[in-house]
Amino acid sequence: MSETVLDAIGASLSSALSYAQNVRVAPVALLWPDEAAQWRSIIGRLQEKLPVISLGEYDVAARSGPAYWIRCVVARSVDVGLPTGAPIVYLPGVSRSQLRAADACPPELAPIAELQYRSQWFSHPNNRDWTVRALMSNPERGLGLRIADDADTGKALLLALDRIVDERVDRLRRQQIIDADYCLELVSEDPVRSVLRWLDDPNGFRLRTEDAQWTAFVAQCKAEFAFDPMVDGEVSAARKLGLRESGWSIVWRRFAETPERYPGVAEQLRKARPEALIVDNRDAWPQENEDDEDQLRSRLRDFTVLTPEGARKEVRALDREHAWRRGTVWADLDQAQLAFALEQLVALAEVTEQPLASADLESIVTDYGDRGWRADDAVLRALAAARTASDREAVSAAAAAMYRHWVDEGAKALQQVIGPMADAHSYQAGSPAPKAPGSITLFVDGLRLDVARRVEDRLTYAGLNVDSVTSLSALPTVTQTAKPALVPTASGALGPGPDLHPANTATGTKASIQVLRALMGENGVQVLGTTEVGDPSGTAWGEVGELDHRGHDMGIRLVDHLDEDVDRIVGRIRELIEAGWERVQVMTDHGWMLLPGGMEKVELPPATSEVKKGRCARLKDGAVVDVPTVPWYWDADVRIALAPGATCFEANKEYEHGGVSPQECVVPRIAVTAGVTAAVGAPEITKVKWLGLQCRVEYSGVTDKVVVDLRGLPAEPSSSIAEQAKETSSAGKVSLLVPDEEHEGERAHLVMVAIDGQILAQREVVVGRNR
Repeated sequence: MSETVLDAIGASLSSALSYAQNVRVAPVALLWPDEAAQWRSIIGRLQEKLPVISLGEYDVAARSGPAYWIRCVVARSVDVGLPTGAPIVYLPGVSRSQLRAADACPPELAPIAELQYRSQWFSHPNNRDWTVRALMSNPERGLGLRIADDADTGKALLLALDRIVDERVDRLRRQQIIDADYCLELVSEDPVRSVLRWLDDPNGFRLRTEDAQWTAFVAQCKAEFAFDPMVDGEVSAARKLGLRESGWSIVWRRFAETPERYPGVAEQLRKARPEALIVDNRDAWPQENEDDEDQLRSRLRDFTVLTPEGARKEVRALDREHAWRRGTVWADLDQAQLAFALEQLVALAEVTEQPLASADLESIVTDYGDRGWRADDAVLRALAAARTASDREAVSAAAAAMYRHWVDEGAKALQQVIGPMADAHSYQAGSPAPKAPGSITLFVDGLRLDVARRVEDRLTYAGLNVDSVTSLSALPTVTQTAKPALVPTASGALGPGPDLHPANTATGTKASIQVLRALMGENGVQVLGTTEVGDPSGTAWGEVGELDHRGHDMGIRLVDHLDEDVDRIVGRIRELIEAGWERVQVMTDHGWMLLPGGMEKVELPPATSEVKKGRCARLKDGAVVDVPTVPWYWDADVRIALAPGATCFEANKEYEHGGVSPQECVVPRIAVTAGVTAAVGAPEITKVKWLGLQCRVEYSGVTDKVVVDLRGLPAEPSSSIAEQAKETSSAGKVSLLVPDEEHEGERAHLVMVAIDGQILAQREVVVGRNR
C-alpha cells in the first residue's frame, strides 16, 4: 500500500520532533495547539500509530485528561502504555499564544505551561496553528496537495477529514485540485462513485471500508449493477464498465466526466479488454488508443517523402480516421496527443493550400496579417500538442512537409518586393515609440504576429480595449538594429555604429542597453524595472518577456513555454493599466522563423562579411555576393546580405531571425486601454479545450457563483447550445456538452454570466475545434 494521508500526517508529526543533537537536549514532548479543534476527529486514528495524548475530559481509554494529568504522563509518573520517546500532546481549543502568555495563561493550562520550554511545537512556520488546509497544502512541511482556496472547500474539508485521511497521497497529488465537490463526494453515499473508487483501488478500498459498509456495498453492487465484487472481481467489473451494459452506462459517464480522479480504472480496463471488440465501445480500451497513436505516429513520419500537396491530402485523410479520439477519456487523460496535433496540422493544411499574395508589399502584409499568421500558429500548436520526443519528431516531419515550401515562397516573394524598395528608400520601418503623457511603451523582444494574436485574445477576454495594427521591422531584423529604431530618444541621438548596432551620435558609443536607457531618461522618458509601475501622469518605457531569448536557446522547444510568456506579458499589461496608465503600447523589434527540421544552410564567403548572423550579414565595403542584399537601416551605404527564402547562413538552426520574410518583418503594434469590465480580479476565461463536443473551460477571478454557458447569441439565454449551463465551483473549471452534432464547426460564444444576467467574460469559440 502507498502512503495514505494519515501516514503523511504522522510523518509530519514525527519530523517535528527532530532536533540538533549536538546543540540541544531531547524535547520532552511535542506540543500540538489547535484552537479551532479542526483535527479532533482523527486523533483516535493517530493514536493507533503514534504516542498521542489529548487535553480534555479524563478518559484513560482515549488517552485524554486535564493539564495536570498530561504533565504527569509527560513526566512518566503516570503510565498510559505509551511507547518510549516523547509524547505528542494534542491541545484542542488551545492556541500557541495562550501557553506562551506567561502572565495571562489560563489557570486550567498552568500545569503544562512550563512544558513549552522543554518541548517542541507542531505549528506553522509563521507560529500559527496548523489548520487542516494549511498542513495538507504546505509543500515543505506538509503534504503539498493542491486545495481550492475558498470557504466552501474549507468547510467540506473538515467534514470529510476522516475520509480523506484514508486516501492515497500519490493519487491526491494527481488530482488537479481538491475542492468542495470532491470532499462532499467522499462523505456522500453514492453507489456509482463507490464502484469507481473500488475499481480504482480494490485492495485499498476494502482495507479502508468497515465490515458492515463492505457488506452493504456488495449488496448494492448485486442489486444495481448485477455483479458481486467478491465473486466476479475487478476485471469482470471493468469489462462491464467498458461495454456499458445496463446500469454500467451511468458509471461510465461518471468516469468520463472526471477520469483523472480514478487513475487505477484505466489499468483495470486494460486487463478487461475483450478479444472480440464491439466497434461502439472501442473507445473504452486504452490499448486501442495506444495502437491508434502508434499507427498515427508512423504515418506522420512518412510525410518526409510527400509533396506539400500530397501531405495536405494525407493529413486530412488521417484526421477523418482519428478525429473521434479527441472526444474520448484518453484524450481527457492527455493520452491522445497526436490526435490533437493532427487537428492543428489540418489547420496548417488549410492555410498553406494557398500561397501568400505576392503582387506588392501591401498585398503581402495584408494577406499575412489576415490569414498567413495562422499557418505559423498552427505549427506552434501542433508541436506543443506533441510532448514526447518521438511524437514531436513525427509532428515535425508532417509540419515541415506542408510548411517549408510555403514559408520559403513567402520569404522569397517579400525579398523580391523589398529589395528594390529598400534601395529606393521607400521601405518604411515602423516609427519610434510614442511619447505622450499617460502612455507607456511595453517592449517585447521577438513578439511574432501569431503570438501577439494570443496576447490580444487574452486581453480582450479580460475586458480590456485592444487596438492592433501591423508595421514593418527595421532591416536587418535583429535586436541590435531594430530595437534602437523604436526607442523614444531625442531626434538625431542615434546614428551609424559598429557591427549591427547604432551609436550615440554625441559620444560615438555603441548603443548598448545602458546607453539607450540613458538617452531615454535625457528625453524625459521613465525607464521602468520589471516590477515598477512608474508615474502614470508621465511617459515611460518598460520591457517584458523572454520569447527571443528562449527561441535562440531552445529552438522548437520554445513552444513548451509560449503560454508562460503570454501569461507574463498579459499580466504585466494588466498591472500597468490597474496602476493608472491610460494606454499601454506593446511594441516589438522583429519576428522570427521557426522551421521544424531546421533551415537549409547556404554559404556566404567569410571574406565578404564583417559580421555574420544566422539570416543576415553586414558586408564589407565593395563585397559582391550572390544572395539578396538591402541597405542597413542606420546607414544606407552599408549593405546587408540576406539568407535567400527560408535558408540560413548557419547550420542546424530551427529558430532564427535577421532576414526578410513576413514572419520576421511584419510586426504587431498593440494599443491597450482600460475597458468597462477590466476590474481587478474580474472573472477571466483562461483556457478552453474541446474534447469532441465536450468543452472544458478553465477560469479565474470568480468570487461569487457565476453561470458558464455556450450560446449562439451571447446575451440571449435561449440561444444556448449546451446540454446544461453550469455554475462555477472552486475547482476553477467546468465542462459543457453540446449534444447536437449539427453544431460542430459553428461559431458560438462562451460566456460567464452573473446572477443578474450581466456578462462578466466572453470568448468566441468554434464548436469542436481547438485553435
